[in-house]
Amino acid sequence: MKTPASFLVAALMLGACASPVPPSDQDLIEAWRPIIKGARLHHVHLNVTDRKEAIAYYLKHVDARAETFAGEDAIWVQRSWILFNEVKEKPAPSAGTGINHIGWGAPDPRAEFERQKALGATFDPEITDIGVGLGGPTKKAFSFMYLIGPNGEIIELNTDEDDNFGHIHFYNRQPHTASDWYGNMFGLAESNPVFPGQAAHYGIGDRMSRRHFGNVNTIFSLERGEAEIKPTTGTVIDHIGISVPNLDAAMAAIKPYNVTILAQPATGGPGWRHAFIEGPDRVAIELIQDHTPQPKITD
Repeated sequence: MKTPASFLVAALMLGACASPVPPSDQDLIEAWRPIIKGARLHHVHLNVTDRKEAIAYYLKHVDARAETFAGEDAIWVQRSWILFNEVKEKPAPSAGTGINHIGWGAPDPRAEFERQKALGATFDPEITDIGVGLGGPTKKAFSFMYLIGPNGEIIELNTDEDDNFGHIHFYNRQPHTASDWYGNMFGLAESNPVFPGQAAHYGIGDRMSRRHFGNVNTIFSLERGEAEIKPTTGTVIDHIGISVPNLDAAMAAIKPYNVTILAQPATGGPGWRHAFIEGPDRVAIELIQDHTPQPKITD
């Protein structure tokens, strides 16, 4: 269990009083993480050719609720949003970018697979059990399936205790470096290994990392198939949105860290302001100061 920053700072200050050796720069850095305090996952933003069709698909296929954000139809998934930007032409796929797919849980994957088939879902692949293959020598099954959404987005359904919106899966050149960046920048909490106790056995410890962003997992995996990772902007999974208590303070906080600014702070609409930065592997990240009404948390 990690010591809260406030206690660590106090301990460092007391230590400094009792000892002539001051805390190191690294001690102070660790004590004051994250760089942007109070951040939380706000949304995943998709490019779609037909907003109403896309929303209808998600309402039918996954646990989501129809809501309105900033005057636009959207869906609410327990504690965050899935937002939609309507474009004229079908967006480029997210394969080859830093965001590969998004996922929901499935308490009974086999039953969920049959339900999705009855709904006419397109799969690639169909249900697959990897509990033994990646989880190690265990009898516990772990199954997943990929749905191909109406705009080509990949939606994973996998074994979990509930059917909530469950994860965002990033592909990275250096997964652990990217994972640390999100942890340092936004305070994403470190999680257990993706496959507890088996990562080293199967040689995946250096290729995967996982952190919690509130109720959503962020999974970081090694991308080795692309010569160059493409930017997420303009693809079907265009960007992720992260809410911050104060946008100007957040922008000031990241200034010393040479973060690429994609768009300077601007008013998005009544009650909210935003800016765009670039995360590892060219992932577009919207920082949003949002004072609009929020739906009730449903998990």
